[in-house]
Amino acid sequence: MKKIFLLLLLSVIMSHGKAQDHAWAFGFNGDVQLESPDYQGAFGIQGKYDFAKHSAIQAQVYGRNGYVAVGADYLLSLLDKTRSNFNVFIGGGVSQDFYRYNELMADQEQVLPERRENFTIMNGQVGVSYYFPSANLSLYTGYKLKYNLEWEETQPNYLMFGVRYHLW
Repeated sequence: MKKIFLLLLLSVIMSHGKAQDHAWAFGFNGDVQLESPDYQGAFGIQGKYDFAKHSAIQAQVYGRNGYVAVGADYLLSLLDKTRSNFNVFIGGGVSQDFYRYNELMADQEQVLPERRENFTIMNGQVGVSYYFPSANLSLYTGYKLKYNLEWEETQPNYLMFGVRYHLW
């Protein structure tokens, strides 16, 4: 059953894959939480596939010291990508965040053994992008809201940004 579903999904993607000249794009991305001055930001790599004039999926791996996240998003472009280099998009997705750290006990100067945790995060985003056809590059920025499913906690005010190179 899974193979049939996967085959059906791939055939739908391939039938809509000719929506624009460069459906595949790869690049660098990052996000910074604007409210927390001690948040160091997270940076990584990203791949995006446009499977229709207004729809795309993207996957990313990003992190910093002691933190790595792997995620995927669905993006809906409000403008037709084949007619305008400027675009506005909204999207949502999920990521798995992995943390590794050592805790320091408050009363003692003793470091506890390394601790590992991971969390599932849902996110929503809205942003703008601009495609430079002469260089096959697009730049984007936007606002991201994250929701931690385990803690049932909303983490607002992330500024996201990135650059992508469109291959084929």
